[in-house]
Amino acid sequence: MTDREPTGPAGSPPRPGGARAAATGGRTVTTSAHPEVAQRGDAQPMSLTLAPRPPVRAPATDDPSADPVRGVLARLLSPGTEPPAFAAVASCPPLDLSPAESHAARRAAACPDLFVAHAPDAAVRERVIAAVSRLCAAGRCLVLSPSPAAADRIAERLARLDGACVVRALADDENPVRPSPLASKVTSTAVSAAQADALKGDAVAAVAAADARLTALEQLAERVAAVAALEAEVAACAARLDAVEAAVRAETDTPFAAQLAARRAAHEQDAARLTAEVAALESSLSEKDAALAVARQHLAELTAPGAKKPGLLGRLFGGGKHGPDPVELEKQGQALEADLAAIAAGTAERRAQLAAAATAHATELEAAVLAEVAARRTGIEAEVAARTAEAEKARSAAWSVATAAGVTSLAADDLTAARYAATLALVGAKERAADAARSAPDAARRHLECVPVVVGTPGSVHVDPAFGRGPDGGAPFDLLVLDQAEELGEHDFVRLARLATRWVLIGDAAHPDEPKPAHNGSGPRRNGRPIEVPFAARLARVLDREPWAVERDRLVFRLVRVAPEQRRTLSQEALIDRPEVELRILDTADEPVLAEVAFPGAADVAGAKAFLFRELGEVLLRPLGTARWESTPAGATACWPDADRPDGTWIDLEPGVRERVCGTGCGAFTAAVSFDASFGWDADRAAEWLAARVSPESCGRYAAVPRSARG
Repeated sequence: MTDREPTGPAGSPPRPGGARAAATGGRTVTTSAHPEVAQRGDAQPMSLTLAPRPPVRAPATDDPSADPVRGVLARLLSPGTEPPAFAAVASCPPLDLSPAESHAARRAAACPDLFVAHAPDAAVRERVIAAVSRLCAAGRCLVLSPSPAAADRIAERLARLDGACVVRALADDENPVRPSPLASKVTSTAVSAAQADALKGDAVAAVAAADARLTALEQLAERVAAVAALEAEVAACAARLDAVEAAVRAETDTPFAAQLAARRAAHEQDAARLTAEVAALESSLSEKDAALAVARQHLAELTAPGAKKPGLLGRLFGGGKHGPDPVELEKQGQALEADLAAIAAGTAERRAQLAAAATAHATELEAAVLAEVAARRTGIEAEVAARTAEAEKARSAAWSVATAAGVTSLAADDLTAARYAATLALVGAKERAADAARSAPDAARRHLECVPVVVGTPGSVHVDPAFGRGPDGGAPFDLLVLDQAEELGEHDFVRLARLATRWVLIGDAAHPDEPKPAHNGSGPRRNGRPIEVPFAARLARVLDREPWAVERDRLVFRLVRVAPEQRRTLSQEALIDRPEVELRILDTADEPVLAEVAFPGAADVAGAKAFLFRELGEVLLRPLGTARWESTPAGATACWPDADRPDGTWIDLEPGVRERVCGTGCGAFTAAVSFDASFGWDADRAAEWLAARVSPESCGRYAAVPRSARG
């Protein structure tokens, strides 16, 4: 048998390849579309037929003018109608769910119309509701519980995951501060106030940001001006550096100019002394030269031919003076020449000294000027370096401010434009802040209408501001989850269901067998009134397609679906060699059909599945989530991590094929299927075998979650 949820009533057309084995009364009976008789032991032969799945019918088209909720109910509850299948949500949020809880939540969140979950345990129910709410991604989800405390717990559970995803709607008689501290933070009042404060805070923050940007731009302008001033100083220093020599040579009223003047004065004094000495020597030289000329003239006159020379007596006695003695004149001339030579030498020496002094003075002045220029250049260069470094630092600081302010240019025109835009932005932010302060309450109410999950009580409907109008006046919610559905009547459901387009009922939806009528045909009564099966239980009884079920103290595997009105025709027969195993046979007009196999309540699912495979050849895989293949030289294994638990049990299905089952009762799932390579199983063959026995998950609109759903 392939992995499916049997849904066909008795008498449906046989499915291709539907031959199987059935167990009854200790006998092994091979069944197909034609009844066969098999003999085992001493028991009487019995003819059985396993009813295959009926063909899926298209849902009836509802009258557009009729109530859409009742139209969906009529379509789902119509006898012989099989609703279209749907795929469960691929994954579940990390909510610490058991496999059974995750399985139910994923199916409920994906169901396109009505889903019923039997979850009698409050803690389990609230976990599933929280998971369904989180998985409802198509639109808003409304969770209604008749218990305010349960609504608080569900809201708390969702708020712990994401405080912005849930709002706790309150009825008129509920105190906003009555819930727990965490639930109080997500009430409509608290969320509205927080949203209004957030809007106002955002507006104030926007004003502060615009003001801060304008301030930053103003500071940036100041920094850019400082950079320009420093760059001007650097340029001025560079110009001074180029003109320092000319300035040094041209200055007259500086200490250095005074030093040069003092040196010039000393030099001029020395030069004046030497010049005076030269003048005196030149005057003496002129006198000596004139005397020499006179002496030479006399000498020439005396030595000229025809000149009268004094006689001997005259020379002896001095008589007869006729002029100077030539000899004396010669000596005088020689003496004068010697004096002239000495004076000329002294004059040349003085002149040489004067020239040397002038050269030395000029050299000294030039050296002093160059030294002063070098010193001043060093100082100016140090000043240029300092100003340049300061300018670079100021420019870097200006770019930091510009980057923070979102400015990409430091040009004056660009900064002016940016400051103008920032001023306009500040004005606009202030106007929006004023508008936000006025419209914050309305915006907060609109925010409430967009919160993904609303949790409340039926009394909060249309009372709490979280309930807004849907698109185009339609249902304001995509999904309605009704907690404790056993307390809900059909009329109440129809009234509340108009709030959403699809619905999940979760609670104690146990659907006992239809009570047999009394002898007088009046049926069972309580206090004189007929006992009415709860609306959720009636839905569950019609929608239940689960292959495994727990009925009182029995674990039941269903091979075919038995309609509620057919259950009274079921007959039970215990196996001779396994009296604890009960076969339930459906009597039809054609022939008996093995519909269910009931095991003791203490039986484990692994043992029950092993029995079904051994006796019926029935392979029922119940994976959860997406398979992951693991290959080794020993074989291949398909794993479903969502169902993996430490309490798993391996059972043999076929030669080389084993299944690992985790959990108990209705909470049992397939965690892995291994294929032994020594039996000829390769990856392709294993994938083909698995695809033939694993159908797309979840076509049923009912799920049962055990009380102790941690398996």
